Amino acid sequence: MGAWLHVSPELLFPVCFVLSIVSALLPWMNGEVLLLSCTALARSPLDLVILVLLASAGQMAGKCGLYWAGRGTVNRQSGRIKAIVKNWQDRFRRSQGRSLTLVFVGSAVGIPPFYVITILAGAFRLKFASFIGVGACGRLVRFGLLVFIPQLALRMIGAHH
Repeated sequence: MGAWLHVSPELLFPVCFVLSIVSALLPWMNGEVLLLSCTALARSPLDLVILVLLASAGQMAGKCGLYWAGRGTVNRQSGRIKAIVKNWQDRFRRSQGRSLTLVFVGSAVGIPPFYVITILAGAFRLKFASFIGVGACGRLVRFGLLVFIPQLALRMIGAHH
């Protein structure tokens, strides 16, 4: 265990990025727990910022695969299911603003699950660039709060002692 306490940023940063990609693709791998594990090894506030950025980028890189997988599912459907999906595609196109709000809330809050929202965004043909931009903003908010609220709380507690 002691060896992990001396992990260099040269290893910590790419590990965080790769694990974030994997956690985006495998819903049973919790990206938040992985990020917090990495931040425990950070040596400076700058390291924390870099880890938040890398975790967000890794998550969105993984979500790209899910988005495109979702986009491909429509073509493989037939009959009634294809008609239902087409109807939802039209709804998503007509209400792009609400759809992007759903992407942001899913990526920032996790309800509805961002994993599901990502696949649906692809299946319903939400604009890819919009999905990536809004999803990345949500992930940055989520991971930034996850990492920096405890840091602020520790500073506040330390200031009172």
